[in-house]
Amino acid sequence: MHGVLAVHDAVIDTGPLIHLHEIDRLDLVTAVLRNIHLPEHVEREIRNEPIIQYIHQNTDRITIHPIQEPELFSTKEAYSGFHLQLADLAVLALLTKIVDACAVTDDLELRKAVESNGRTSVGTIGMLFSGYRLSVINKPQLRQLVNQVFNDSSLYLSSAFRSRVLAIVEGL
Repeated sequence: MHGVLAVHDAVIDTGPLIHLHEIDRLDLVTAVLRNIHLPEHVEREIRNEPIIQYIHQNTDRITIHPIQEPELFSTKEAYSGFHLQLADLAVLALLTKIVDACAVTDDLELRKAVESNGRTSVGTIGMLFSGYRLSVINKPQLRQLVNQVFNDSSLYLSSAFRSRVLAIVEGL
């Protein structure tokens, strides 16, 4: 499946942290990713105390990076064709510094910007598949978690995408 990754370095956006927390599997972040890089702008967007606690309890794996205004301005200019928020620009700016990292985001416009530069992006569903590929979760758990993302999280995904994802799970 496109966007499924092995253990990797990643610059993470707000969405996957929120959506994995909503299905009680925030632990997949550190189980699937080796080094997690979090722009300070993303940390500021998070209003959920358990997610903030998780970040601060995993400082050996999660690094918060300051992004300076000049970096944000040059990133905004470089990606002027995309409709991006401040945290999205911070993710892109940090990706320019961490060359081997992929982006972890559910934001479609940010994914398009990342991929326009030949970089890899993965979302919450891709994180679940990565957890399966790395034997962190088994196939029944994967099926259950995919359904939870569609039913219990704030992530909007179409019913057609849900059918496609569940078909992939059944084919594993």
